[in-house]
Amino acid sequence: MAAPQHVRAAPLARALRATATATATATASVPVPVPVPAGIKSQGTSRRALLGLSEPQLRQLAIDLGQQSYRGKQLHDLLYKSRAKQIQEFNHVPKAFREALLGAGWSVGRSPVHHAVTASDGTTKILLKLEDNRLIETVGIPVDDDNKGSSRLTACVSSQVGCPLRCSFCATGKGGFARNLQPHEIVEQVLAIEETFKHRVTNVVFMGMGEPMMNLKSVLEAHQCFNKELKIGQRMMTISTVGVPNTIKMLASHKLQSTLAVSNT
Repeated sequence: MAAPQHVRAAPLARALRATATATATATASVPVPVPVPAGIKSQGTSRRALLGLSEPQLRQLAIDLGQQSYRGKQLHDLLYKSRAKQIQEFNHVPKAFREALLGAGWSVGRSPVHHAVTASDGTTKILLKLEDNRLIETVGIPVDDDNKGSSRLTACVSSQVGCPLRCSFCATGKGGFARNLQPHEIVEQVLAIEETFKHRVTNVVFMGMGEPMMNLKSVLEAHQCFNKELKIGQRMMTISTVGVPNTIKMLASHKLQSTLAVSNT
C-alpha cells in the first residue's frame, strides 16, 4: 500500500482544468512500469461474477435465463442486502434459476478472507484470496468523531494485484505486477470490511495495491457500484494516483463528484 510523502487532493470537477499542470508534474515523477511477464492473463477468474451488477442488469439476466424480471430484483437483494456468498445460498429464488445461473458460468464473486490483523487503533488489514489464489489487501480504518458523536469507517481498496510502477514511497511495486482486478474484486473488498467491522463503510479511498489509473475501467465500474448499489456518496470517495500521463483528463471527463489525490515523491 502506498504511503506517499506528498499528496495533493482536489475535486475531480477541477481536475480537468488542472490537467496540463498535473500531467507535466506527474510525467517527471512517474516511475517506469515494470515489464509484465509473458503469459500472465489480464483476468484471473474463469466464471462471471454477479457482484458489481446493477439491478437493471440483474433483471435482464433473469429474463435471459427464462425468469421473470422481478427475479433480478431478488438477486440484487441477495447480493447487496443479504450478502450471500454463493449461488447455493439463494434460497429465495427457484432451484431451476440457481441451476441455470451455475450452468451459464455465473458465480457471486466473493473471495474468502485469507488473513486479517488488527492494530491497536482498530485499523484492520484484510488479505483476500482470489479465485486464482493470488492475494490482495484491503484496509478498514475506523475513526470516531467526538465532536459530532458519529463514527466513520474508511475502506482503502486495491485496484491491481501488485503494481507495475516502482514508486520509492510504496512497497507494493517491489513485489511485481500480476494483473488488474475485475470490478467485483474491488467491490468485494468493501463488503469484507463491513462484515469484519459489523459497520457500514462510509468512505472509500482507491489507495491500496496498484495504480487505479492503470485499471480505470474496473475502478470506474466499482465506483459506480459503491455509489448506486451500496449507497456511498461520490463525495465520500477518493481516487489516488501518482499522475499517470493522459489519464487525469480521461478521469475528469466522467465528471465524478469524488476527490482526486495526486501522490508523488
